[in-house]
Amino acid sequence: MQYTHISNPARLGHEAKSAAAMCIKNLSQWAMAVEEICTWPEYSPQPLRTLPGFAQKVGVDQLFVKDESKRFGSDIGSFKALGAPYAVYMILSEEVYAKTGVRPSSAELRTSKYHDITRNVVVCVATDGNQGRGLAYGAQAFGCRCVDYIHGHVSDGRADRMKNLGAVVIRVDGEYEASVARAKEDARMNGWYFVSSTSWSNFDNDVPQHVMNAYMVVLDEALSMIPAVDKVTHVFVCGGVGSIAAAIFQGFYKHVCEIQKSSAASATVTMPRFIVVEPSEADCLLQSAKSQEARESEGSLRTLMAGLACRTPSPAALKVLTWLASDFIAVPDSVAVDGMKALAYGEEGDIPVVCGESSAASMGIMLGSTTDPSLREKLGLNSSSQVVLFGLEGATDPEIYESLVGKSSQAVFEAQDGFVVRD
Repeated sequence: MQYTHISNPARLGHEAKSAAAMCIKNLSQWAMAVEEICTWPEYSPQPLRTLPGFAQKVGVDQLFVKDESKRFGSDIGSFKALGAPYAVYMILSEEVYAKTGVRPSSAELRTSKYHDITRNVVVCVATDGNQGRGLAYGAQAFGCRCVDYIHGHVSDGRADRMKNLGAVVIRVDGEYEASVARAKEDARMNGWYFVSSTSWSNFDNDVPQHVMNAYMVVLDEALSMIPAVDKVTHVFVCGGVGSIAAAIFQGFYKHVCEIQKSSAASATVTMPRFIVVEPSEADCLLQSAKSQEARESEGSLRTLMAGLACRTPSPAALKVLTWLASDFIAVPDSVAVDGMKALAYGEEGDIPVVCGESSAASMGIMLGSTTDPSLREKLGLNSSSQVVLFGLEGATDPEIYESLVGKSSQAVFEAQDGFVVRD
């Protein structure tokens, strides 16, 4: 299997910890966001899939996949349906409070009660699909307007799904960063809200903080479902600008530290390896880890892993990853496709799982490790390993998904519903 791997020499070091300290402080109060989202009518916990057949195949003790493919329904089907809608709710709550002195509930914002205020608010974002769809969903639910900026490589199918949720979609020539620049400038000129998890200043800005706090729903669910968190040895999360990996790793780190402090098990509990997975053509986090400072990817950004096609990292997220991530690995698209197919067909007798292009490479890496002893050694995988993969999106473009997997996402969901656990 082709790949590029970097071990992070700064991991858990004093200097890296100091650099990340303010980011961690600003991201430490996520309980309110999780509590709020759990009251939403569309909320239901998303499953942690146990894959014993694949665990045996790849030579590890346990293999789990956190499955976000039906988050707020399969039409949304991404962890980003948490961050953007929650940020929209917080923005509109502040707008109503500023004009009325009353802070509305999310339930009230779903009615027409404050629509004369909220309908004049515009939220926008630059997106490869998931964030824009989540933002459009939040705007539709809570009663404001949404503008999504996409770059030249975003598929028409993903653009159409944003439009179907009521967003105005503007395609910008150039790469993702060009759409970010356009969205931020239009927001500045028009008094709109730019809703992104990317932070240039330690997550001290309200909007990125709200987005990141909402992402912790994914982690809180996973931690409640993992049979023995203290036994987990590896956690794989996709890259992009680094925000979701930073959120999950810092939350996991805090939880493991609490386990260490709270019981006699502290002598045996070790911190899992936190592994960031990127496309070879969009490896800004790996390049930054290699240089020990922020670096752009020199790749083409042309990758099936559309949600990860980012030229530059989030400066704040990079600080967290420099402290906590143990490994950075970049792989070609074929590795993601291998992972998608394996999960979809339920090979080795496991439950079928819909996992989109931007999250499936972790599974592809696990498969690749079976025939690559060097990769296995670099990642520290062995028969005692307990591995958690975060599958953070489903079929974000169903046509592309079917063309890559050879089976529709709906067919996979149907097979999943009919799955019978073997004795």
